[in-house]
Amino acid sequence: MRISFQNISVRLGRRKILDGVNLETVPGQITGIVGPNGSGKSTLIKTLFGIVPKRSGDIILDGIPLSSLTRKQVASQVGYVGQDAACVFDFSVREVVEMALYHQNGDGRRAVDRALADLKIADLAQNSILTLSGGERKMVFLARAVAQGANAIVLDEPTNHLDIHHQLFILDYLKRSGKTILIVLHDLNIAAMYCDWLYAMKDGRIVDQGAPRNLLTPDFIQDIYNVDVGVMTDEAGALRIHFQPGKI
Repeated sequence: MRISFQNISVRLGRRKILDGVNLETVPGQITGIVGPNGSGKSTLIKTLFGIVPKRSGDIILDGIPLSSLTRKQVASQVGYVGQDAACVFDFSVREVVEMALYHQNGDGRRAVDRALADLKIADLAQNSILTLSGGERKMVFLARAVAQGANAIVLDEPTNHLDIHHQLFILDYLKRSGKTILIVLHDLNIAAMYCDWLYAMKDGRIVDQGAPRNLLTPDFIQDIYNVDVGVMTDEAGALRIHFQPGKI
């Protein structure tokens, strides 16, 4: 699944939130979006699902304009996990994951069972979603996206509310899934470890893109975030970003 945002602009009132954003995923890879708060990262991905209306531009899914697809067709191809882990209604975990079945035509029960097992939350299946922690709810919402059977998953800060173990578990799972992943991240070390390609946003625009090792230089990070950092490669060959306290 290839997702292509072409010249996307968004205005809220008189304020320009996105200004001609172009971004494209690579099938089967993890594409990350990084940038400071208010740069437009979440707004961009919300245009894909109609949560935020775009003023201009096109979104293309595997060569097909989004405007020619129904919401159900979009949902059958792209799963979504948002930032918010809140839940108002008292559904069981299984019932929340079963909401994905509206979007797919296969063996629903088997898809739900597999998603619960893969995310290691099968033991929570009968629990009320209202009794879970924010991190546990995030795992449930990811399981719902997986149960849709979509070829792509879009995630907005999926690691917030999660402890380190579950952060790594989710990113490992996504990396192994073979799906097209588009993910908004604040943690640059996580982005460096898991993303195949990064887009950096600031003030509603894409300011640069590249492989993490090439993009995440000290000068670039200082320019985007206004912080001093050290960047090194550890003994295992992984990129490590060290932030300098007291230099903001």
